[in-house]
Amino acid sequence: MAENFGSGIISIQTDLREAFAMMEGLEYNRRTVTKRVLAAFGTGGRQAIRRNYNKVLHKKTGRLYKSITSYVYRNGSRVVFTNNAESGKNTAKDGRAARYGFMLASGYTIQPKNGKALYWEEGGQKHFSKKVTVRPKDWVEDPIDRYADSADAESRMEKAMQKQVDYWEKRAEKEANR
Repeated sequence: MAENFGSGIISIQTDLREAFAMMEGLEYNRRTVTKRVLAAFGTGGRQAIRRNYNKVLHKKTGRLYKSITSYVYRNGSRVVFTNNAESGKNTAKDGRAARYGFMLASGYTIQPKNGKALYWEEGGQKHFSKKVTVRPKDWVEDPIDRYADSADAESRMEKAMQKQVDYWEKRAEKEANR
């Protein structure tokens, strides 16, 4: 179940009680198991973002596309989808290098550095403007919401959980044979 809290925070809850009940009697690390299941979700979520990328941004190459990643917190409490593509220029309001993904998600305004207006050509027509406002584009949240509710996400997490059950069973069997 996925729940959107706004500001790019999505909570995904899954019921692992049945899986942990199957592991009853085994000595296993609950945090490790949870992290592996979340990592499987993160891999699928990253693929979902990349599949949707071309529809929203109309470009499938470049630093932003290549930098889309996911990672799981050490304590196994959450999976985070992020990107670290920077413009390479200190163009952010506070003087840091602008991060492409954040700028796209929050929107931004372009103003001329030198002169009174921006100039560009599009479709053979010349355009002038004092500033250009780029609307925010939701390029991460929607694909993750759809993926979280999909059968693919559920099957990935089930496979990852089954893999963990098999691993801990084999490990317990080896310990018993010693």
